[in-house]
Amino acid sequence: MTTTEGVLIVQVDPEGIGAELQLKPGDRLLEINGVKPVDYIDYLRLTAETLVNLKIRKQSGDLMEFEIEKEPEDHLGLGFDSVVFDGIRTCNNHCIFCFVNQLPPGQRPTLYVKDDDYRLSFLQGSYITLTNLTAADWERIEELHLSPLYISVHATDPPTRQKLLGSKASVPIIDQLKRLAAAGITLHTQAVICPGINDGPILEKTIQDLAALRPQVLSLAIVPVGLTGHRQRLYQLRPFNKREAREVIETIHRYQQIFFKKYKSRFVFAADEWYIIAEATFPSAAEYEGYPQLDNGVGLIRWFLEDLYESLPRVSSLLQNIDQQLVIVTGKATARLWEEVKRVFRERFPKLGLEILTAPNRFFGPSVTVTGLLSGRDLIAAIQNHRQAGEVLYLIPEITLKQGESLFLDGITMDKLREACRPKKVAVVPTRASAWLNWIINKGCVNDWRGR
Repeated sequence: MTTTEGVLIVQVDPEGIGAELQLKPGDRLLEINGVKPVDYIDYLRLTAETLVNLKIRKQSGDLMEFEIEKEPEDHLGLGFDSVVFDGIRTCNNHCIFCFVNQLPPGQRPTLYVKDDDYRLSFLQGSYITLTNLTAADWERIEELHLSPLYISVHATDPPTRQKLLGSKASVPIIDQLKRLAAAGITLHTQAVICPGINDGPILEKTIQDLAALRPQVLSLAIVPVGLTGHRQRLYQLRPFNKREAREVIETIHRYQQIFFKKYKSRFVFAADEWYIIAEATFPSAAEYEGYPQLDNGVGLIRWFLEDLYESLPRVSSLLQNIDQQLVIVTGKATARLWEEVKRVFRERFPKLGLEILTAPNRFFGPSVTVTGLLSGRDLIAAIQNHRQAGEVLYLIPEITLKQGESLFLDGITMDKLREACRPKKVAVVPTRASAWLNWIINKGCVNDWRGR
């Protein structure tokens, strides 16, 4: 984060200009062309010039300036501890379904940050509500043409949206989206659906209103509300049941047919959780149209299976020779996915056994079933209590870890997990199917595995 001494550099690409200047992690970037950058957007914009002046505070305390002449596409290769240098813009709403409010106490402070920052939306695909933008923010978004942005709509009906957000925001979301569209900015949108509040006719209105803003609004993801076991003194909400989930899917599919005939795009997509709750068949890969909302849990299961089927011909001969028993540790939501993988393994690779271990979520509560929200303690309990037949290797998907770190949601490290599970052997494996298969081929032998 930015201090009075500028922006902390944490990484220097050995192929970048920064390495040629002998910049090091621990140095601080103070100015670019006389400007103090407030975020990574500023950094990218200012360093795209052919003449760049850098002011750097070295870790030793020395102040240095560099005059750089370069091609616009040449990069400095600097990485920072955050993409926003002046602090994350936080949410000013009080959403009745806010997931942060449902976290158990005593966890890492960063978990409780309610970000609602348009810069993170542009740089990382985070969803924002548009309720905390200043006039200067709007001008900057339009001037720099920050596109695409990811917008949490939830409902286009103003009273319903105000209820969901716990906010009396005066500007209707449709007017804000029209302003962004008029500026040529493209948008991906989402609606988190709560039973009895923004489903039914309200959901249909939301779908219709957002589709009317095509082509600037590129897609709409419909996501069921996520509820943990820590909702004391919060707005009373309940999860969707099987019948209700089927009704939502039917509504989405009906509009998909209408839009595909009219626009050659389905536009609105259901998150995987709807099909899991409804015990329904997942759509084909073609029906996800390139997976525009993959990070929002839309099409993850189909994406994994398609990648698996495409990768198998390339690696089948190698997998045939592996005599190993593997146990995939997963949340309940993806158990159906792993049952399909298990069936494929049983048919094609009889020596390579795959067992599924479903871990209950005690950290958030049993209603939270996605694998990515399993805590270190959840995984430890599942592995410790599992009765294994012979020597097996337990596989934990890397989606359970904080990105770029060996740390689970509850602060447990991978080293602590391995220690707690001994003598059982545990490994972290990639989330993408092709990388997962390569991992098994290269590192999946329990007799040779040494905690790599």
